[in-house]
Amino acid sequence: MADNSLYKNFEDNKGVPSFQGQPETIVDKPKSIADVMNNLGIRLKDETLLQIDNRQEGSSYTFKETSGKLRSTVRYTTDIFGETFATDLYLEDYYDFINKGVRGAESSERAPGSNYSYKKPASNETMPPYSALKEWSERRGLNVFAVRRSIWSKGIKQNGYFDKVVADAKNGEIHSLLIQDLKSAGQLGILQEIKKIIKQ
Repeated sequence: MADNSLYKNFEDNKGVPSFQGQPETIVDKPKSIADVMNNLGIRLKDETLLQIDNRQEGSSYTFKETSGKLRSTVRYTTDIFGETFATDLYLEDYYDFINKGVRGAESSERAPGSNYSYKKPASNETMPPYSALKEWSERRGLNVFAVRRSIWSKGIKQNGYFDKVVADAKNGEIHSLLIQDLKSAGQLGILQEIKKIIKQ
């Protein structure tokens, strides 16, 4: 039978094999891998929200997230499966369109290196959703159909907010704090496995 000490450690420290529903509080001096992974989840979520906010300031409608839905749905979970811990960050499916940008159907200038692009011909299926732009456009006195057409034609400029989060997790403050937490919990040997996961 496989040693399940990590699972026992996790349950002893948190009572349940998941942090869903638990208060989001950084543990100052982690004593277990459970505390370490919870801290990682909180920091990833907080940095993602910070980057969404910072990179929208001064943005034009062609690449600003218009509904606020992306920000409102950022969350994380930390779970255990046997002896494997997983901290997952969840965002709306379109998170990478804003991050990498989308090439327009008639111009690639705003996101020349993006893998995403709007397609021709212009139609309800190939243009941005009317519902996502209606309220935002009306608040600014803009014609929603003109906004949709402009975004479809010119694309969405690369924002890079999530690339910044990933860079921070690999080499920045989140990475440094992760090392400190692992040392505090006596789990520094796990760092190499976590680094492999972050690279994926």
